[in-house]
Amino acid sequence: MQALGKTVEVALLDTPSDNFTFLPQFFNIRGEFAPQDFGTAILVDCGDWTRTGFFENSELNIDWPNHLIVVDHHKIQQLTPGLHIIDATASSTAELIFYILQLWEVDITKDMATCLLVGLSTDTGSFKHTNTSKAVLQVAGILLEKGANLGKVARYVYADKTIAKLKLWGRVLTKMRRNRKWNLLVSLVTEADLKDCGATIDDLEGVIDLLRTIPGVKAVVLGSERKDEFKFSLRTEDLRTDVSRLAALMGGGGHIKAASFAVPKADIDEIIPRA
Repeated sequence: MQALGKTVEVALLDTPSDNFTFLPQFFNIRGEFAPQDFGTAILVDCGDWTRTGFFENSELNIDWPNHLIVVDHHKIQQLTPGLHIIDATASSTAELIFYILQLWEVDITKDMATCLLVGLSTDTGSFKHTNTSKAVLQVAGILLEKGANLGKVARYVYADKTIAKLKLWGRVLTKMRRNRKWNLLVSLVTEADLKDCGATIDDLEGVIDLLRTIPGVKAVVLGSERKDEFKFSLRTEDLRTDVSRLAALMGGGGHIKAASFAVPKADIDEIIPRA
């Protein structure tokens, strides 16, 4: 957007993982956002402005949602007001943004290419998941030509792991259980687990991909305790299993192979025994 002459601020309520500190503009990401101070908000990889956490306590103009632009590759159950650029066939929102930049004839810089390559890599499991199409690899090739460094991305995003992160992964593996009735692999991480391991919620990044390598299970479910809720991430490699349908039943969403939903803490005993 800056390349188009726009004044842009990037905001994210959750603290980004240290694995991404190598990205340009990382340290300029804001942890707060006042909607009334901006004319337009662009939601990236999020289809519902109420889920960002920024709008809950704001005194908003009644037509503020009409100033939203949503760019996402997830199926959206119910569209909110605003402009939506949605393509559920795209591997990632990064892939979708690449096509938008091409349409606008924006010259992709090295920094832009690096950010887009990270988005492609993380949403395709480092180009291992079934959403890694010919088009995805072609886009990745163009980004490499623009100066992105795949080796650097792989090292920072996947290879570098702290002791706390490895301890937490060990806790996830220790607590995993197999539901033989539904052929699911389930693990649940609590705030106490995070404290014991000296880890943060971001240290869970990537462990679900390790769980999904276990053969013979239809799907993997990883629950994690947050401030007021438990978030459940679902993954599958089974061609006949659509985890997005289960997530939708619980008020969440996602893709056939990857989805998520959240459950208030008060209702957790109805979903899974407290770990």
